[in-house]
Amino acid sequence: MNDVVFGSATKKLLTSKKLKAVIFDCDGVLVDSEPVYAEAFSHTLAAFGCDLPASLLRETLQGKSMADCYAWLAKHWHFSVTTHFEKTLLAHTDRLIASKLQPINGAALTVAAIRAPKAVASNGLRQSVLANLKRCQLDHFFGEHIYTANQVAQPKPAPDIYLLAAKRLGVLPAECAVVEDSPLGVAAAVAAGMQVCWLQQGLQEGLQEGLQERLQVQTCTAVPHAQVHHASSMQAAALWLVDQGLACGK
Repeated sequence: MNDVVFGSATKKLLTSKKLKAVIFDCDGVLVDSEPVYAEAFSHTLAAFGCDLPASLLRETLQGKSMADCYAWLAKHWHFSVTTHFEKTLLAHTDRLIASKLQPINGAALTVAAIRAPKAVASNGLRQSVLANLKRCQLDHFFGEHIYTANQVAQPKPAPDIYLLAAKRLGVLPAECAVVEDSPLGVAAAVAAGMQVCWLQQGLQEGLQEGLQERLQVQTCTAVPHAQVHHASSMQAAALWLVDQGLACGK
């Protein structure tokens, strides 16, 4: 028995064999960058007189664009981001990424197994996304199909980035499967009309309802259960993609 959790056997049959492309988020799905970003953000903020733990930043800002992260700081902590702060944060992040960034376990094998058009769609800064994928030796899998928030009008949870990826891949949004790890990203993919595999590392069976509630609270989005499937690891997500006819199994 694998650890991919489907809503029901009926929903599984309804969603199988009609999908034609796969779109991956980047941070937390392909590269394990989120803990590194949170650490760099926390240390830089502390140097500028705003002490916030990395754990809080990671939980609260997961999946947000940098503009939304800065807006959150201004709203809740009255912290105004300056050019000096941004340069310091970038330098600190680059140092930590160089020493700590690793690919998500199983990411390369999963992407290599995809037998359909595929893309990356990320809220991250374009230069960071490209550099991180290259550092983890994943960039060559996607070629020109790496899309970031600066290419669209609105970042996730708006569906813009996923709609752009589908258009460039030459498929309909309803023909796309998405692998995401953040509530904002899941909401974006659902709003685009796509099937989503919500990657939650260490997910235990029986917690799916709690995740659905978390998604609705954080994004103000009511999500049809048939559109969201849960996986506790990248290996589990790969099994779901195989079941959808999008990847080859061994």
